[in-house]
Amino acid sequence: IVVGSPLSWGLNIWWEKQQHDEFEKFDFVRLNETLCHCYVDLRKGDGERYKASSLESIRHGINRYLKAPPHSKTFDIVKDSPFNDSNANFKAVLAESKRFGLGDVEHFPVINEVDRETLYTSMYLSSTTPTGLANKVQFDIRLYFCRRGIENMHSMTKCTFTIKTDIKTGLKYVTKAKDELTKNHRESDKELVSGVMPESPGSVYCPVASNENYIRR
Repeated sequence: IVVGSPLSWGLNIWWEKQQHDEFEKFDFVRLNETLCHCYVDLRKGDGERYKASSLESIRHGINRYLKAPPHSKTFDIVKDSPFNDSNANFKAVLAESKRFGLGDVEHFPVINEVDRETLYTSMYLSSTTPTGLANKVQFDIRLYFCRRGIENMHSMTKCTFTIKTDIKTGLKYVTKAKDELTKNHRESDKELVSGVMPESPGSVYCPVASNENYIRR
């Protein structure tokens, strides 16, 4: 199995253990049977169970891998009836994973207003200094646009964002000039990932004003 392919994450351990070489050439019956065992036996390298969201990602990863060149399979292991048995097993494993408390997505705690004010009033996010201004703009971008930690942050530049005006309210807002791809949203997805950073007129902590000030420098 090629390192870096969708199967290299988590599934390499299982496939190599079972020594199923060239499983891409399996017919419906054998692939369905193999997946039945795969979903049940799938574990992390340390033997721990995967979270429900990870199991979903792995199954869709196999599906994309088989459909992509050079294999270009026309069947779908998630939707097609020849894979009803393996999908029934998958649902059972998913339910079991949730019973073990691995079904919920863990989000970072919300930053409350008191903590945010503490940050904004500190010297580290002060708009009166070049370093503080850069830190504040970075913080605002993470707060309003980064839904998966700092994913894609390394590729963002001043040109990533644009400032527009809401014709109904007359207020400015910062938005993405172009939506980026994320771990859960790839090129084939219809849903785009974006966000809006609204203006706070009269506030010394207005994120739009800070962004404009930063871009001018």
